[in-house]
Amino acid sequence: MKTSKINILMMAVFFLALVMSSAAFAKSKDEVTSSMRDRYSALQDAKDNGLVGEAWTGLVALVDPNAPPDIQNMVSAENKDRLALFQIIAHETGTSVEEVARQNRIRMYRLAENNHFLQDQNRSWVKKGDLNL
Repeated sequence: MKTSKINILMMAVFFLALVMSSAAFAKSKDEVTSSMRDRYSALQDAKDNGLVGEAWTGLVALVDPNAPPDIQNMVSAENKDRLALFQIIAHETGTSVEEVARQNRIRMYRLAENNHFLQDQNRSWVKKGDLNL
């Protein structure tokens, strides 16, 4: 439980740092989505194996804190791209990054397979099939 709270705090700090980062380092929307497409299959495999899940924040997170380094790096890369995309979409739509992230969480929860892990309102990992959605 302590590890989950630490992970959430680390994600929040990472999220805020990225949101406040300089636009000079921003990738284009096409670059971000291309990068995400390139790792999609590996991300799905990690979800299928219970290593990664969809977090309450709209990002992905490690379900298994002992996941191999390549999985940890993939999660970091995916979250970096998601945050960049959230910023782009927020700018395009005139809404907040937080709202874009919330909408992404809703979308990703709907798209998740029943055997994939999602964080519930208490930030606990639960398989989608065990939730009453």
